[in-house]
Amino acid sequence: MAKRRFRWLLNVRFWWIAFVVVGITAAWQAWQIVPKLSISHEIMGRMNDEQEVRLLFVGDTGSGTSDQVAVAEQMESLCKSAEVTGVVLLGDNFYYTGVESVRDPLWESRFEKLYSGECLKNIPFYAILGNHDYRAVPEAQIAYTRAHGGRWTMPARYYSLRFGSLLEIGAADTNIPDRCGIPEFCSIDWLMEKLKTSLAAWKVLVGHHPILSGGKYRSLKWFANLSLPELYCRSGASVYISGHDHGLQHLHGKSLKANCEIEQFVSGGGGAELYKIDHIPESTLYAESAHGVLLGRYTPNEQRYEFFKVGQSEPQYMWSKKKEQ
Repeated sequence: MAKRRFRWLLNVRFWWIAFVVVGITAAWQAWQIVPKLSISHEIMGRMNDEQEVRLLFVGDTGSGTSDQVAVAEQMESLCKSAEVTGVVLLGDNFYYTGVESVRDPLWESRFEKLYSGECLKNIPFYAILGNHDYRAVPEAQIAYTRAHGGRWTMPARYYSLRFGSLLEIGAADTNIPDRCGIPEFCSIDWLMEKLKTSLAAWKVLVGHHPILSGGKYRSLKWFANLSLPELYCRSGASVYISGHDHGLQHLHGKSLKANCEIEQFVSGGGGAELYKIDHIPESTLYAESAHGVLLGRYTPNEQRYEFFKVGQSEPQYMWSKKKEQ
């Protein structure tokens, strides 16, 4: 009698149905945390002129510590000396648990006041979401764009940032790298199509999590491990810039899931506690556990990147690439 009572446990159909139900439930719950608010998925960036764009790239900024203050001061100095026209924030904009609303006091203490120098207060900050930003209300960072329009710019959780015919930046949400084969529904497909068809002289991909890294988080997890390397390779991007690993890195090599060589910059020295950074044989070109920022310069014939450590007026490292004729 007891054997009959528990015979259903051996039924393959029962376990298959249970697996499907659990999978659908988990997917539905995960979908609920995806920010639904979007203002636009395509925006125009501010240029120096038709022949040049200069931008700062920095991630993991929102610590509220003296290190973030020091990086902010360096950004102000570079903004003036290099005549920077914008800052790209690479996620983890507010530690440790993001912001709850557009009225969260962290907006004032860790963004508005910190980046209030004469130069920085007059240029846009193009932001993407990091994993810590998802611990509160990520939609609040999109809503702030509308509520306090001006410097803070996050029109959606993923978007395209175009600087005339010179540069197009694909801003990815690497926390939820959804792929379904339909650009209208999924972010990876949309970004892949947008960059692939772009006629810009330079195409750059940015996201919070690195594809290549010698830091604490040197490998992608879950769907990101499958979708991000493919997005980079198939989109025609020439460079991928991320944060997440707290330090400064430049790597060149192949990801296990990629069928192309990846040019990776990690600019995660925006103010959070630093991580130990190791050199990866045959991949690492530069690596330092230091606070600082990455300056990108773009002309029709060249893209150039320079790492500046806190307190230094000259670049610690420089790399450039000429346009193929």
